[in-house]
Amino acid sequence: MDMFTHSRRLTFIILLFILLSTATITAEHVTVQLHFAITEAMEAAPPEVIDDHLVLTYKGRRHYRFVGAAFKHEDFKIIHPFYVNTNGVYILTYPLEEGMSNLEYRLVVDGLWMTDPNNSMRTVDSSGITLSSFMIPEKEGPPESPKQENQAVTFRYLGARGQRVYIYGDFNNWDPYMYRMMEDPGTGSYSCSLRLRSGTYRYKFIVDGTSMPDPLNDEKTLDSFGETASVFTVPSRY
Repeated sequence: MDMFTHSRRLTFIILLFILLSTATITAEHVTVQLHFAITEAMEAAPPEVIDDHLVLTYKGRRHYRFVGAAFKHEDFKIIHPFYVNTNGVYILTYPLEEGMSNLEYRLVVDGLWMTDPNNSMRTVDSSGITLSSFMIPEKEGPPESPKQENQAVTFRYLGARGQRVYIYGDFNNWDPYMYRMMEDPGTGSYSCSLRLRSGTYRYKFIVDGTSMPDPLNDEKTLDSFGETASVFTVPSRY
């Protein structure tokens, strides 16, 4: 092996190490929902948006040295490395900026450029190259908790998937396990709707055995034990 070839291979190994290290660091600095989406993924899935990040996944039949994605709006000059979790799923969390509506991209798997096999949307650029395409859904407003609608009050908790979440308060004599909040399957979003008379109520959540006030409700007070609880008022029309 000549010195030139050896130098090129050494440079490639160093760059690959830097890219993979960057992927790991990126994966460690994410929100709770992104963290669970990364660590719990068992299979590759179509692109989705979680907490203002585009989430791309890839999984083949073997371990790959490098999986990345390059975007058209960056002129394909940057290859963003995927992070691989313990289930062998390669994942990229790409931060979205204001004004983005449609992203066109290609995957790079061990040097091979390809479309995303988990995304059926395709476009063809001016050079005749087929790209994967993803339309960013319109951003929804922040969830409300509690929310009064249809003669009921709906409480909501956002957490990890598969948790045990309960709500208790003045309305049920602080019985901690009377009302379990049900998860919208696979989302980490839990809710419980109760028909309550008009009045002011204090309440808290129990999440996997830990008591806490409602993170989505800024109105706080103290419960009978001097601990922080959430508070809300049901208008008389209910």
